[in-house]
Amino acid sequence: MRSDVLTLDSAALTRLFSLWNIPLPKAGKVLFAFRGALPASPARGRARGASATVNLSLIEPDYRSMRCTLGIWDRDTGKIFAAPGSTVPHRDNVLKAAARQGAMRGRGTNQLEPGFYEDLTKGEHLQGKPQGHAALRQTGFRFYRRARHAPPYTKRDPLYFGNPYDNLHCAWNKDPARPGFRSAGCLVVAGWPHSPRLPDAEPDQGPWKAFHDILYAARQRAFPLLLLPAAEVAAALAGSASAPPAPRLVYGSQGPAVEKLQRRLAARGLYKGRINGKLGVSTYRDWNAAGLR
Repeated sequence: MRSDVLTLDSAALTRLFSLWNIPLPKAGKVLFAFRGALPASPARGRARGASATVNLSLIEPDYRSMRCTLGIWDRDTGKIFAAPGSTVPHRDNVLKAAARQGAMRGRGTNQLEPGFYEDLTKGEHLQGKPQGHAALRQTGFRFYRRARHAPPYTKRDPLYFGNPYDNLHCAWNKDPARPGFRSAGCLVVAGWPHSPRLPDAEPDQGPWKAFHDILYAARQRAFPLLLLPAAEVAAALAGSASAPPAPRLVYGSQGPAVEKLQRRLAARGLYKGRINGKLGVSTYRDWNAAGLR
């Protein structure tokens, strides 16, 4: 396997959930987002573009162009649909937030932490506004970072927990090769949305059309999402499936590896919560503060 190419199928995605100690949903549609990789073959605006295998090419996010992949894995059929998009905010919004003064510095633009999120729910982005369109709304609290400098974000940037009301929506740009996308923290998929309140509203277009159509054709209302750095995914999949894997953890991980982390933190006086094997809010916050890996 080439080091700069990711090959995904149901077996690879199942392995990723296991490696990151994430409970695997048994059925339905599961979302994944890989920060720093693009589909090797451009996604079309047709739902039948889903396939059993997809290839992704690693690429460093530059916060100007869409350099991430957002995908849909149908657990019932094994089919995968992968679309170009972004899991990082646009550079202009990061700089705008960094230029704010005083307590407002950094506010207004966020970057979602890698993790497993189970609350993306059918709804409307820009609800009630002219450019509002059907999307997935983030309804729960989550960890995110705010920067007071030019991107990229780093582990040294302040970590927050709350609901910044960032959704998963259309990028207002159909071509990932062309710079530009609309995000101050939302996850976005390449394409153009149908905004029914606009007098000259056009139909959904580009990869977003297929992404939207697959999700909205399902009776499922809420969708789980696994967000990971693509470079770490590539490294994990390149390892031997028979060798004991190094523990990999993100917000939402569960099991003995998390329990071991909690005991390590507790032994150093850095964690006073329950030893329950769940990497939730208090464990993640204390783990981040401790800087352990």
